[in-house]
Amino acid sequence: MNTMEPRAYALTTVDRVRNVRLRIENDGFDVLFANLINAASDYIEGECNRRFMETDYEELHTVHTYGQQILVLRQAPVSEVTAFEYRSGTKTTPTWNDYDPDSWELDEDAGIIEVNTMLEKFLRVSYTAGYLIDWENEDDITKHTLPFDLTDLAERIVVKWYKRKEAEGKISEGFDGAQIAWREGLTKEDEATIARYRRLPALS
Repeated sequence: MNTMEPRAYALTTVDRVRNVRLRIENDGFDVLFANLINAASDYIEGECNRRFMETDYEELHTVHTYGQQILVLRQAPVSEVTAFEYRSGTKTTPTWNDYDPDSWELDEDAGIIEVNTMLEKFLRVSYTAGYLIDWENEDDITKHTLPFDLTDLAERIVVKWYKRKEAEGKISEGFDGAQIAWREGLTKEDEATIARYRRLPALS
């Protein structure tokens, strides 16, 4: 029996889609909803170039501009930077040196580090970024910080595709994110939400 559930990083839940959005009492489509939720969450993360669930990262960056003082991390918001280092020595025998904590500042929401001099060429950053996702405590802002507009977007996409497939008489089909043209039918509101959270691809 297929017992697929939404992944830990999913932007909504089966209960929210089935009971709140669609008001369906029958749980017969729960596997379908879980599959659609996973696919929609993957799509939104891919479009935004980021993972939304709080996760630990270690990134290597190469600074290409002389005198650069700002480093844009690949993920945000940042809750903690555990290491900010620059490389000396050679690529084969590197030595990683800590930046003086007083020499840089972090913009948590933007995921940007700014130094008061200039960045070294080769950098390594270890940090924690993303939103807390805890659907059992979604009303507790200390445990669940995922923005509602992301959940709303995921749910609207899932409902749209559920109703489209239902209308086509294909509700029993399995779904794969690669088989669904998610962009079809996106509203300007949907696209605006994606644009609001999109991070530029990393240059290094």
